[in-house]
Amino acid sequence: MVFGREQFAAWDDEAGVTISMLGLAIVTWAAMQDKVMTVREAATTFNTTDDAIREAVALTMWIGLEGPDDDATKQRIELDGA
Repeated sequence: MVFGREQFAAWDDEAGVTISMLGLAIVTWAAMQDKVMTVREAATTFNTTDDAIREAVALTMWIGLEGPDDDATKQRIELDGA
């Protein structure tokens, strides 16, 4: 199963992984890579949809997206200050 937005816990759920937690994992993972990572690479790594990655990045400080919204293989995850 690939995790889409609907599989993530709400912020007030007692258990589960929230989309914000995914965002923190993405920023840590991306910072530890030797190259700029793409939305698709993150989605493959975290077993999620491209849109879940995009939403998590949008909610997370210190990261953003650059590149075409319609091609996850070319849309890059950019780190602030990197």
